[in-house]
Amino acid sequence: MSQANVELSSLAETAFGALNAGNLDGFMAVAAEDVEFTSMIAEVEGTTFRGHDGIRTWWETVVEAFGEVHWEVLDVRGAGERGVAHIRMDGTLGGVPLNLRMWLAARLREGRVTWWSWYRTEQEALEAVGLSE
Repeated sequence: MSQANVELSSLAETAFGALNAGNLDGFMAVAAEDVEFTSMIAEVEGTTFRGHDGIRTWWETVVEAFGEVHWEVLDVRGAGERGVAHIRMDGTLGGVPLNLRMWLAARLREGRVTWWSWYRTEQEALEAVGLSE
């Protein structure tokens, strides 16, 4: 595994470990102050979340809406400060069981996430960060 992939993998494990532990502060620690991101759950509203206030809003409206949830990082690939993670999410939302596999595209700056967005296919995620072949 390349050094870039090791760093991206470590960052992903830290972020999703914080999500699984319900640790908002730990999750925010991996995000830049000016982070910008979307949520697959909130996509129908066309919401883009911005900054640490956006993370708090997302946490309160999306993350806390799950009855139970567990995130697992299946694979991480990247180059420099761009990466794609394959994620599995198991949980319940409104009493409905969910088992989703999705791809997260992200951009970093100085070891912190500045942007992320969710995609249904690996190719879409790779294209979003300029890593498609």
